[in-house]
Amino acid sequence: MSPTTPQAGSLPSLFQAYQAQAPAFDELVDGSQVRPYWQTLVAMLQRMGPRDLQRRWQQAQHQIENNGITFHPQGATGSAARPWMLDAIPLLVRETEWNAVAAGLVQRAELLDLVIRDLFGPQYLLREKLLPAEFLYGQPSFHPAMHQLTPSDQRHLQLYAADLARGPDGQWYVMGDRTRAPFGLGYALENRIITSRMLPSVFRNCRVQRLARFFMTLRETLRELAVRNTENPRIVVWTKGPSSPSYFEDSYLAGYLGYTLVEGDDLAVRENRVMLKTLGALLPVEVLFRRLDDDDCDPVELASSSRSGVSGLIEILRAGNVATANALGTRLLESPLLMAHLPAISQRLLGQPLRIPMARTWWCGESESLKYVLDHLEQLMIRPTFRDSGESVVHVGRLARKEQEAWRKRIKAHPERFVAQEPIQRSTTPVWADEKTVSWSMGVRAFLAAKRDSFEMLPGGLVRVSPDPHVLDQTMTAGERSQDLWVLSDGPVDESSLLLPPGHSVVLRRSGAELPSRVADNLFWLGRYVERAEFSCRLLRTLLSLLTSERSEQRSEDVMLRAAVEAGQLDPDYIVDGLRQQLPDVLEALPAAMFDRRLPMSLRSTIDEVFRLGSIVRDRIALDMWRIIHRLNDACQQPKPELTEPIAHDESEDEYDDHLSLDAADVSGILDDLVTELVAFSGLAGESMTRTLGWRFLDLGRRLERARQTALLIRTTLGQVSADEPPQLEAVLRTLDSIMTYRSRYMVALHPEAVLDLLLTDDTNPRSLVFQLDRIAQHVDRLPRDATSAVLASEQRLARSMRHNVAMADVFELALVDADGERPALVRLTDRILANLPKLADDISGRFLIHAGLQRHYSSAVVRRNAP
Repeated sequence: MSPTTPQAGSLPSLFQAYQAQAPAFDELVDGSQVRPYWQTLVAMLQRMGPRDLQRRWQQAQHQIENNGITFHPQGATGSAARPWMLDAIPLLVRETEWNAVAAGLVQRAELLDLVIRDLFGPQYLLREKLLPAEFLYGQPSFHPAMHQLTPSDQRHLQLYAADLARGPDGQWYVMGDRTRAPFGLGYALENRIITSRMLPSVFRNCRVQRLARFFMTLRETLRELAVRNTENPRIVVWTKGPSSPSYFEDSYLAGYLGYTLVEGDDLAVRENRVMLKTLGALLPVEVLFRRLDDDDCDPVELASSSRSGVSGLIEILRAGNVATANALGTRLLESPLLMAHLPAISQRLLGQPLRIPMARTWWCGESESLKYVLDHLEQLMIRPTFRDSGESVVHVGRLARKEQEAWRKRIKAHPERFVAQEPIQRSTTPVWADEKTVSWSMGVRAFLAAKRDSFEMLPGGLVRVSPDPHVLDQTMTAGERSQDLWVLSDGPVDESSLLLPPGHSVVLRRSGAELPSRVADNLFWLGRYVERAEFSCRLLRTLLSLLTSERSEQRSEDVMLRAAVEAGQLDPDYIVDGLRQQLPDVLEALPAAMFDRRLPMSLRSTIDEVFRLGSIVRDRIALDMWRIIHRLNDACQQPKPELTEPIAHDESEDEYDDHLSLDAADVSGILDDLVTELVAFSGLAGESMTRTLGWRFLDLGRRLERARQTALLIRTTLGQVSADEPPQLEAVLRTLDSIMTYRSRYMVALHPEAVLDLLLTDDTNPRSLVFQLDRIAQHVDRLPRDATSAVLASEQRLARSMRHNVAMADVFELALVDADGERPALVRLTDRILANLPKLADDISGRFLIHAGLQRHYSSAVVRRNAP
């Protein structure tokens, strides 16, 4: 059934709150009439109704949060990331109109490419004074080493983005250029995926152009950059790492395009090539699709402070043995100073005016422009000449008189530092806010990929909306929400898919040795911290059960309390005679210790590490595994009970939270939820990861940590015998998740020999120590090594020795008690295991997780991370 078209001159009830903001151009209505190309969407949303639309939008936002799609607002770093906010209503643009914009931006991209090729080549623009010398030599990001780094007859721009605004006349204007590593392409793709799922029937009925062909063009362009192995070159997405505001997007694009995500530490220069450090060998890289600043790429010849670069990269580029996209130095084109001279440059290089207008721009370093700016200062916005300065855009007319005069003095004192632009009153578009449709100002970032001798524009883009139009003048990363951009096709929709490129044959293979060493290291530690978190939860749950039990089991409580202290979950003073009585009751101290980030081994600190490491390797694990990590992070939060009385005026809410008390039920509920999520993660790791080296290192980390925690718990609780041991045996069995198996074999009676057999030497029990050591030995044997060597490596000998020692142990001998009430054989065995496990971890790290040279040349250094 086709949707009913709204009558001309009227808005349906879903849009009754909508008010156009004249004289701004409104995307939805022309006067009082809905624009024709919006009518299908308006009608279908009206039929859907506000409740259904709100429900769909909430589900979409929930999906965004579960998928961990995060965003760093302008100027924010680190923990300031927040969930990506996507609006329920897309922005609609007609195909004919978008094609006209595309034609103008293709011309602009070609012009900018000619400009950067000239600046790093013959420099005619400087000689003819079409650009001032300050444009090049005054830029903080310019380095002489970039000159002629890429041959001037080769394209420098492979990916370009333009920030657009629509003026009151309906004309699109360019507000800025992004030429380094344009932000937002991954978010635009994610917006499309989420919105098309949120409004599937609307999406189909509106005949929206697909995005896949653009990404196919981008992949082909990157492939053509390779100078060797041109049929199947090794292309990597080079990210600054988790500290970068664009890390989510970098990871997302790498996964979608099918490239390896790398950081600077994953790359090295060897034999005049850029190499990817993997577990199997050092592999040559042909193309670096870089996502970091020009300055950061080579600490030798560019910014010496860079920790993300590859030492010696410039030399490899000069030799032509690797390519970067975009070329180094393209950030110079982002300077607003260039916009003031671009119309004249277009006439000189292309012999034609710019096809798409831009905001009028004046560089204050020229006397005539300075005079105009000072005469019209209140009507203009001021930008720094170079984007590297980090200063924000200032709307002078919005400032107080005193501040305006201060700016006038600043500009007069250093006119070369500032560019003035004429503001464009941005168009407004419908936004779903507070369960009604309202009009907000909007900006669009359009993306273009090089295609042989021209460019191809994405039939979509990144839309940012805000109730305050001035926020969008700062940067396209500002604004409160994003929208999908739908380009409405005039004819049949191209159904091309990146998943099935036409005419492509595939060579079947099974691989995994190409895993970067850094990724293997992070997966190894992710496995360790996941297992540590699960053990901590089970241990704390057992301790809590003993403390709240109706039976008085003081000795068992003391033993498990010692185990909690040994595991780093409680203050060591709780097991020191004479000090425990001076400390708060354990039931009161336990919740605070669980959530205390100052304790390096606390449950909260451990979950923080799980979340950090999961964020780094999210492109290597299943989406469901990442969702579990996200839920773990949310679940391990201290509940905030509702206030029954106002907070005292002399204390803050944070101070009030510090002394909120949780009862046993609160803590038990949190621990139960965490155990469930952690077990689900382990299950997905076993069922969703192919048996490549990534899975092997994740599982190796889990087995090492479980072996350590098992040996430590048994040593702490059963190494010394108490008068009433059965409750201790039961507590240990519960903590190691083996009570059900024990009872199915031995009913209720608890015998130390049977318990030790089940927990130490039973190779059918996946929780036993020998089971862990057996899996560890298998993993170690399957790691990359010289197949021709007849000598076992140190880590192989150590793994096999530990497995043999435990497998051959006599549990009856282990259970024997001497005159001092100690089990000496058990203590010796567990001590030996606890001493050798860190050595094994160090051997594995030194041999496989640190590359200091070529294949089979490994560093002997040891990597340690918060592990005994």
